[in-house]
Amino acid sequence: MAETDFKIDLSNPNFEYIDSEKRLLEVLEIVEKEKMLAVDSEGTGLDPYLTRVLFVQIGTRDKAYVIDARKVDCQKLKGLLENKNILKILQNAKFDYEVLKVKYDIEIQNMFDTMLAERIVTAGMERGNSSLLAIANNRLGITLDKDYESYEWDKLGEKGNPTERQLKYAAGDVLILFPIFDQQYAQIKKEGLLETAKLEFRLIQPVADMEITGAYIDVSKWRENLREQEIKRNELTKKIQDEIRPLYKNTQFDLFGEQVDVINLNSQPQLLELLNDKLGLDAPSTGEEILSKLNHPIAKMLLEYRGYQKMISAFGENLLSKIHKVTGRIHPDFIQIGADSGRFACSNPNLQQIPRESTFRSCFMAFPGNKLVTADYSQIELRVMGEYSQDPELMKAYLSGQDLHTMTASLMYGIPITKVRKTVERQAAKTINFGLMYGRGANSLADQLGVSVDEARNLMDKYFNTFKKVKKWLDTVAKETVKKGYSVTLVGRKRWFRVPDPSDPMYDRLISHIERQGKNTPIQGSSADMTKFALIYIYDRIKKEGLKAHLILTVHDEVVLEVAEADAEKARVAVEEEMKRAGKQILKTVPVECAVEVADLWQH
Repeated sequence: MAETDFKIDLSNPNFEYIDSEKRLLEVLEIVEKEKMLAVDSEGTGLDPYLTRVLFVQIGTRDKAYVIDARKVDCQKLKGLLENKNILKILQNAKFDYEVLKVKYDIEIQNMFDTMLAERIVTAGMERGNSSLLAIANNRLGITLDKDYESYEWDKLGEKGNPTERQLKYAAGDVLILFPIFDQQYAQIKKEGLLETAKLEFRLIQPVADMEITGAYIDVSKWRENLREQEIKRNELTKKIQDEIRPLYKNTQFDLFGEQVDVINLNSQPQLLELLNDKLGLDAPSTGEEILSKLNHPIAKMLLEYRGYQKMISAFGENLLSKIHKVTGRIHPDFIQIGADSGRFACSNPNLQQIPRESTFRSCFMAFPGNKLVTADYSQIELRVMGEYSQDPELMKAYLSGQDLHTMTASLMYGIPITKVRKTVERQAAKTINFGLMYGRGANSLADQLGVSVDEARNLMDKYFNTFKKVKKWLDTVAKETVKKGYSVTLVGRKRWFRVPDPSDPMYDRLISHIERQGKNTPIQGSSADMTKFALIYIYDRIKKEGLKAHLILTVHDEVVLEVAEADAEKARVAVEEEMKRAGKQILKTVPVECAVEVADLWQH
């Protein structure tokens, strides 16, 4: 990245320390004339409910104003920060938005987030992370002093005077955002990413509100489910140990005369010995993918055991420890661009890992007096593929309202729709529909379907003979991705790939990977963009109508709100309308379907 004309001396930044309301009001008159401001805050922690705000910084291109939040009422910044005519540049805007919303009821409007911008223009590239430290180094060639602990923020009491070093740090954090913005904005325009950037920046507010609100969980029900999972796991453990005991000569007993476990089911070396030496199965590892391919009852039991163990260890009491001591709710971190395709990620805890059919989902409840409104797009990725390919058979299925998997099975197997069995032909068609969309080949499909490679290849041929334009689009987009070095969604979001030199010994493998991702990324990314539009539209609608409703969760193509019982029906109608409106932003020719339910718990 070319360096910019960087004129700010961060060792001696131009700033003013504001510790009186009189001076703050004078400064507000000065800065409210600006078209663009940089904004930041410093505090004692990362939790908006628990942090103590020390400074709020407002910056113009040539001067930073460091406002001491301990001595000045920062609520007076509300008019400035909520002014939609002034662009606010922030790094990790969601964090500062949440802090200022929780502490001062300020809802920052019209934001440009340098962290999100960096992710937008470098998606797929190996450019390190999108922290301010990394961006400043990559773009401006300077190294920021980000040893946060050494600044001893927690030692700033209620009235203590900040050090010159602390003030320079705070000032530098806003002044540096302008040269970064200049580079990023120019790159966004050059790459045709303005619509993607607008989408992500508009999404900051709904996502921040979702995190601030959090989700309510029934603790006793969760623990009851956990106990049931542990009982099932323990029963399965005993069954596995009893099955494999005859394979081992040493039978030991504990002090109470009970037989001890033959092996530790969580030990990879011991499992490999069991699978290879005792059962002769030739397993290279003990991963779930390998276990699922091994045609042996013990391997299947181990896979089932792994499922219980994963749920218990990944969630269990760990999830309950995330319940906030102030709100009594769980506040996950929703990462807007969690994948290069643009998809969300979720952490601390990762609620995306809870299986849909899991009883753990039903523990997420509406608080008494409220309802949950859950909305889910129907087969959205396949509809996106229909939009891209314009395949007449796919279009016919969606325009007639038929179930695509059932219709696919009927066409592939040459049987009437009424004769298609849900657990046999339809399930196979579903696997193929999704598998080919993700760039899977005959070997992978054979494993998934439990058939030979030749049978899988035959099914693929039947599929592509049925959906000829799907094949044409998949082949074309794979080649175009390699040729251009990037893939693009229907909104215009890009994901870049490093195309190897033909002399690279890994050339064929790397090209195959790019082609697979080139097929999948436009589909997955366009679906993610649709859900993001939906979140924005729903958020705006519930505010406009004054509904007592908040977004609380999003998992892939699903959106969950918590709503006052009296507003539940209005919210249901609003959510359905806005989900479909968002769909039409992306899909111009394929109809959008979404299921919306009102319930007491998360059950979709």
